[in-house]
Amino acid sequence: MPDRWSEHPVRPAPVRCPASVAMAVATLLIAIAAQLAPLTSLLASGAAEVFDFQVWRPLVFSLTTSSIISAVLSGLFLVLIGHQTEPMIGSVQFAVLYLLCGVGGSTAISLAGVPYSFEGSMCGLFGLMAAATVVKYVQKQDIRADIVLLTMFIIWAIVVGSNTWIADIGAVVVGAVSGWAWLQ
Repeated sequence: MPDRWSEHPVRPAPVRCPASVAMAVATLLIAIAAQLAPLTSLLASGAAEVFDFQVWRPLVFSLTTSSIISAVLSGLFLVLIGHQTEPMIGSVQFAVLYLLCGVGGSTAISLAGVPYSFEGSMCGLFGLMAAATVVKYVQKQDIRADIVLLTMFIIWAIVVGSNTWIADIGAVVVGAVSGWAWLQ
């Protein structure tokens, strides 16, 4: 008797989101390197005067986390968001949007006067979520879950006493504007 499963062989699906996987791996590698070497002083962002005219700080802010566990969770969340969003807009645009939202978060921290922050990976994620939410809203899809999730994350950062909620709001604004611009 022939094998009934031979008609439907199980094959691994190809990776359709290489930029999100690459960014997740980069975030994890930076977190591991920051635990082993003094990278926090080189990659942190904020309003301190020593950070003036150091343009790499806002650009890599979305790749920084304070711990390895945070990097793993951010990477997982990035791949989950990227699996949905990256095939629609392309890998390069996805990576640019992620980094741009990190720049928005870094700018918000600098404008608010926060002297130092090293937790920027969530900024890029919140910006991506905001961009996807704007696209869903224009397409008349239900966005209540997205709004609740973004609000819960920001309220959690405020309750815990973290100053990264300022960066999160900056990233959400940049992500929402980018999502609106993408539709034009």
